[in-house]
Amino acid sequence: MPYPERVRHSCCALQDVASKLEAPAWASRMNTACFAASLNFDDMCALADQPMDASCTAGSSQAVGEEAALICLAGAMDFGSGWRSELHAHHGLGPWQTVRAGLDKILAACPDGRADWLCSLRVSDVAKYFGLQSEVLQEYVQKLHTVLRELGETLLEKGYPNLQEFVMFSVNGFYKDATAASKLVQVLTETFPSCFQDVDKLGGLPVYFYKKAQSVVNELYERFHLRDDRFDFADIKMLTANVDPLVISVLRREHVVKTTLELTTQLDLHTPLPSGGAAEVALRAAAIAALEDIASIAQMKGYDVSPVMLGNYIWACIGQIDKPLCFPRHVTKDTTYY
Repeated sequence: MPYPERVRHSCCALQDVASKLEAPAWASRMNTACFAASLNFDDMCALADQPMDASCTAGSSQAVGEEAALICLAGAMDFGSGWRSELHAHHGLGPWQTVRAGLDKILAACPDGRADWLCSLRVSDVAKYFGLQSEVLQEYVQKLHTVLRELGETLLEKGYPNLQEFVMFSVNGFYKDATAASKLVQVLTETFPSCFQDVDKLGGLPVYFYKKAQSVVNELYERFHLRDDRFDFADIKMLTANVDPLVISVLRREHVVKTTLELTTQLDLHTPLPSGGAAEVALRAAAIAALEDIASIAQMKGYDVSPVMLGNYIWACIGQIDKPLCFPRHVTKDTTYY
């Protein structure tokens, strides 16, 4: 089964047995339909049709490869949502702003992102580059170091001098393949498990997410598909939504994702949810399943809406704009996946 289809199937199937498993979170089909009726799919499609700013993308194949590698590196490092409060208290930046600033310094020190250089980084080096010399953030720094170290060690083990060589070898290998996007998700997941192998279990059932791997592949498509047909992945709409804690909080506010009283209390108190625990897995799966249903409703109405488009719209046009009205986001610190 293609990797994105694993996500879709496992998250949607979980909703059918949520009650039997006594899952602490689930998707309400009725409330999902009501929320779908409130969405402006015309606006959603119009926003999705706006061209992506490609001002930083040069025309040569070398420049495309360099930027594709940067997209993959940034995607691998894009986690830390559970450390949002500590990061803002430390230097006033959120997780993504912290990662972006750190990557700028890393690339200034080693522009080609050599695999051997990534392997040589110490925990103290990572703390310095990301501006996180704080005992409170030591666990987060350790996770950043783990991801960078895995990237470097795996690239060396497989004979790639840097991430660019790996990314472009993979993209070229799936050129004109009808399932290129799905296969790229699989390659990223299997090659760099600490970065991308986002899989858990609930009630003994495997539940797949692959959040960051799908996000990287979608970003590669959005950035390059109009300029370089190697990135025009035929199955791009098979990807599932990029669900993060903000998207889940919006869906909770709209009563699309329902939670038990115990979990609601934990969320209101900002109690950290363990990665792979029933509450964390159920929340994420319920949100993905709900967005699949909403995308299906939109498609039945004649709109070309994908789950990825829908998730991005909810994040940017509802979550960011209505942030004060959103329910508390769930906090999970012990993960490198979001």
